Amino acid sequence: MKLNKIEVKKMTSKYCDHEHECVLIDEVPLDVILHSLYPNHHLEGLIPTILNWIDEPREKAFVRSRYESFKQREMLPILMCPDDCDLWCTIIIVEVVRSEGIIKWERLGIDQCTREDLINSFENIGTKVDWLEKVPSMTFQPEEYNSQISNLIR
Repeated sequence: MKLNKIEVKKMTSKYCDHEHECVLIDEVPLDVILHSLYPNHHLEGLIPTILNWIDEPREKAFVRSRYESFKQREMLPILMCPDDCDLWCTIIIVEVVRSEGIIKWERLGIDQCTREDLINSFENIGTKVDWLEKVPSMTFQPEEYNSQISNLIR
């Protein structure tokens, strides 16, 4: 089984001139991967859900709980719009599956929650997803994955 390399690295992105954490998969920023597969979806320039950039305490707590989850299967909001840095705009969801010494991003998609869904509960995030079928699954070594992802939540 081929393992992917995940890295969280400080760099600029399409709409952020200031360096910030970016998620790279096999040395390519995740938003660039998504854009290359879906150029008409306006996904280039999305940034990771960096806890230090989310202002609203309930949103921050929700995202932290998903990052720190050790459930076998979890819907993780991984990218967000850099304009408002909140959960009310475009959110990319990754279905994280933990099993037998690996962590797998089974699939990625665009969250489709409505305003009403979010008003009811942020727990609705990841329950309605437009899955991006062209994005391949990605498999990571757990120690590397956890070490890199921790850079987004400190």
